[in-house]
Amino acid sequence: MARRLATLFAASLLLIAASCSKTTENVGNGLLPEGDHFGVYYTDTLHIECHSQIIDSMATKGMTTALLGSIVDPDLGRTTANLFTQLRLSATNQHFGNNPSIDSVVLQLGVIGYFGDTTTPQTLHVYELADSLRYETEYYQFSDIAAKPVDLANGYTFLPHPKTNSVVGNDTLSQAVIRIPLDHSLGVLLATADSSVYRSQQAFKNFFPGLKVSCEDATQNGSISYLLPTSNSLTKLELYYHEADNDIAMRYDYYITTDDSYFNQYLHDYSLGSDNFVQQVVEGDTALGQQILYLQSMGGVRALLRFPNIETWGDTLQHEHLIINEAKLVLPISRTDAPGYATVASLALLSLNADGSTTVLPDYFEGSAYYGGSYSSSTRSVTFRISEYLQDLVSGKSQSQGLYLSITGAAYNAYRCIIPGPEFSGENVIKCNIKYSIIGE
Repeated sequence: MARRLATLFAASLLLIAASCSKTTENVGNGLLPEGDHFGVYYTDTLHIECHSQIIDSMATKGMTTALLGSIVDPDLGRTTANLFTQLRLSATNQHFGNNPSIDSVVLQLGVIGYFGDTTTPQTLHVYELADSLRYETEYYQFSDIAAKPVDLANGYTFLPHPKTNSVVGNDTLSQAVIRIPLDHSLGVLLATADSSVYRSQQAFKNFFPGLKVSCEDATQNGSISYLLPTSNSLTKLELYYHEADNDIAMRYDYYITTDDSYFNQYLHDYSLGSDNFVQQVVEGDTALGQQILYLQSMGGVRALLRFPNIETWGDTLQHEHLIINEAKLVLPISRTDAPGYATVASLALLSLNADGSTTVLPDYFEGSAYYGGSYSSSTRSVTFRISEYLQDLVSGKSQSQGLYLSITGAAYNAYRCIIPGPEFSGENVIKCNIKYSIIGE
């Protein structure tokens, strides 16, 4: 008798636990009418068509992180990141005294990180802009602003070694910095300007449109530096001077803030990429995407994924009786031996509408813990749940033309990744794992 009571008690606990547990595998079960009989099935053979393509337009204005440098990727070719920016007065009504003497001019850029081989020397050039930037204008990865021909940095070459801090004079800064010495002529221009130039921010911008900071194209390896453009304690133009009648060293700073216009320009030479990449992305052989997919930040490369047989699959199973309990899009990430290439942190997935616009998937609103998108180091993959998206396709509720897959934050980071396509030789390939049910009529 005691054994029977113990058994009944244990069974009751299991029943309570089952009734209180809501798993992602049962997402579609709430749609089932009471009394219907159904089975749960599984497939990972849904056909996926995919290929990589160049991103035609990506806004790069006003990002919290700016990029600078040049890198030669063994698979994707060369990318060079340049920076265009306005400058802002640290204080208005500045007066440099009578006949100021320029000691030095330094452009200091705060650095928060790197991508690539930081042992490769980089050469920077700095130019005064010839045309103005406009705060109300959007700028993209391909945008360009005319600059004057004189290189104020005189081809400054440095090694972008990672550091946790920097020492400048007697000050220890919280981050690494790049300090670019500029020609004294810039200091003379700024210090001898009419006093009206320093009466307002706009007056100064009208007088001095800003700077272009560019990097010489790398011939091998190379790296991209992550900058902190609006950190006024780190990133600034420093003008060191003294007045003619005394030897007291003085300094005046010019800043970049969120109220100023700045953007990244990304220049790609994809002809230097691997044969498969060039044929697929540059020459348009989309069939090669079934073998390998490429993704690149810096306004570079994304992938288009489609499920061309989804309607046929639904018709075969009588789509009006088909419930998708769970669909996981699994994207294995290939490793690279290139030095300093950090693994992508997360990917983004958008639905392509018939008019060319994009929207987030309905599954996105279930929350990031359910939806996914982050890289898993244990499986070396990224997984998205796209159950509702596929259900809408099967039922005819959605007219989505496919999915755009890209790197999250592709406008302001330097990640790249390679994904084995669905027909790649090997077990670890793109696939969609689907659990579904067929309900009775």
